[in-house]
Amino acid sequence: MSSSEKPSTKIVVGVVSGLTLAGLLYVFSNWVPPFFKWVGTMLHSGWVWIASTHSVPGWLLAPLVIAGIWCALWIIAAMWKSSPPPGPPEPNWRDFTEFEFEGVLWRWHYDRQGGLYNLVSFCPQSGCDMQTYARMGNYFGAGRETTRYTCDRCHHAPEINGSSEQIENRVSREIQRLLRGDGWKNHVRVTA
Repeated sequence: MSSSEKPSTKIVVGVVSGLTLAGLLYVFSNWVPPFFKWVGTMLHSGWVWIASTHSVPGWLLAPLVIAGIWCALWIIAAMWKSSPPPGPPEPNWRDFTEFEFEGVLWRWHYDRQGGLYNLVSFCPQSGCDMQTYARMGNYFGAGRETTRYTCDRCHHAPEINGSSEQIENRVSREIQRLLRGDGWKNHVRVTA
């Protein structure tokens, strides 16, 4: 130790070293010899059994048992390797929560009874993911209005015939139609 260290540090290091050495001596004197004695007893018992007389000699029975265990493990390993890996989980209809319809990406949630709520429009352009809002589009006279869903980020602006309420109603009916059949499975992202 260097001369700049405090004397109390030297005392603490000496005490900890002494306690560690005492603990190791205790373990090696009381616990290790019984363990070696147990291992020796097991080896001796095994040798006595192999050398003793049986209807089938022990020296022949021991290799047969070891070979049988090895064969059983080999068969289990072969069966394990040949079993097909689990496939991706089957999608649930509740995973169907987004759908692109007429150039607008729609997202929603389900209530406990399975009804749609919180139907929201988003920009479908890759990497944009900006929520869009319905704005009145070109007006062609009574009953012939259009609604434009303009993205503030990338300026993607699909224009759909009908008011925003009519469009949301159409989207809800299309979602319900897909849910009644298996069409919704084509719109679910599989995550594993």
